[in-house]
Amino acid sequence: MKAVVLAGGEGTRLKPLTYKRPKPLMPVAGRPCIDYVLRSLATSGFHEIIVTTSYLSDALIKSIGDGGDYNASILYSFEENPAGTAGAVRRVGNFIDETFVVAMGDILCDVDFKALYDFHKRRGGVGTIALTEVDDPTQYGIVGLDAKGRIAKFREKPKREEAFSNLANAGIYVLEPEVLDFIPSDQKFDFAKDLFPKLLAKGVPLHGSKIDGVWMDIGRPHDLWKASMEIVRREGKPLRRAGISSEGPVILDAAAQIEDGVTIRGPCYVGSGAVLRRGSIADNACLYEGARVEGRAVVRNSIVLEGSVVGAAAEIVDSVVSRNCIIEDGARIASSIIGDSMTIRAGSRLENATVSQPP
Repeated sequence: MKAVVLAGGEGTRLKPLTYKRPKPLMPVAGRPCIDYVLRSLATSGFHEIIVTTSYLSDALIKSIGDGGDYNASILYSFEENPAGTAGAVRRVGNFIDETFVVAMGDILCDVDFKALYDFHKRRGGVGTIALTEVDDPTQYGIVGLDAKGRIAKFREKPKREEAFSNLANAGIYVLEPEVLDFIPSDQKFDFAKDLFPKLLAKGVPLHGSKIDGVWMDIGRPHDLWKASMEIVRREGKPLRRAGISSEGPVILDAAAQIEDGVTIRGPCYVGSGAVLRRGSIADNACLYEGARVEGRAVVRNSIVLEGSVVGAAAEIVDSVVSRNCIIEDGARIASSIIGDSMTIRAGSRLENATVSQPP
């Protein structure tokens, strides 16, 4: 079975985190976001996958490779001029000769694609859209179903008073090849904004199916942290080690260094080579490869990416610190984003700030 994974977006809302790393490679509890999608597809029996890419494509291709790690064959389609979500799929139409799946590579997704495929086959029609319940419909494209489970209407990011449903388009589709005939070749064309309304207007049957499993947008820095916490809740285990105060689920790499007197309050992810010094606190946090948290420092509800150092008695709250940063002693960072390779001087106070170099 075949699948197309769309991975060409810039991750605008995640900047400056995506200045040098494409959004599909943003880490979620230690794994690139797209890794969850690819593994779910392969586990569900989709072993022929084409990944469409544009922004920072070299990094994406190097990370994923030829698919050997996924027991799949992965090919790439490079978009010099982005054609929209539907347009990108049309461009790889020569790859598609059977019912296929489309998924987004920049949304955390660990679902049973085979169950969705089987639902589509039972219902017939040319397309099935995966749906997920959301708390805030104004942030998503929402879908209305009729009594038979067919799609009756769409609305992209409605005002709250216009929201007729809390069922959001999850960006996962099972489609028949003839759908490609409805996508023009000479203009930018999206699934939600253009193709599906066009199909509905022509009376072409589309169905919707609620999905089980993990589905989370990582479009904003807080979403990235929230998604990481959800994965650790599902996959982490209690940490029981003499000299360490710990509660809640933790994913701890065997090569991490945790000194006596450290406090870890899960969910927490601590990656390879990360160091937590005596008296430091990691509370609902992700600490990536080579990150170091010095004595009496606190990282709470935050992400510290690879190679960054949080100085003694510093405090990181509700924030993301990018790669290879130095947060000097006693600094306090709250509700802020720190871009790659930045230094925050000792004793600084930052709140609701974004600090980065130009891309």
